[in-house]
Amino acid sequence: MIHYKLTEDNRSLEGRNYIAYGIAAFSENGEIIAKIDDLTSERDKAELFAKSCERLALSPIHLRDAAEDFIISDLY
Repeated sequence: MIHYKLTEDNRSLEGRNYIAYGIAAFSENGEIIAKIDDLTSERDKAELFAKSCERLALSPIHLRDAAEDFIISDLY
């Protein structure tokens, strides 16, 4: 079973620091098999996305597509 968890990085853009949240997919033995950084600066939204991927048992091969949909839906 794949597990999805929130990731967190400190970033800087145009001299401003911010926390960037992303997602990582882990195999049963704890190895990272897919990871996307800097999806959003909003922790709650990133947590919801990670929980949705986990609940839906998203295949890691579809993570990039799901992340694109997440970003697009966040814009509208």
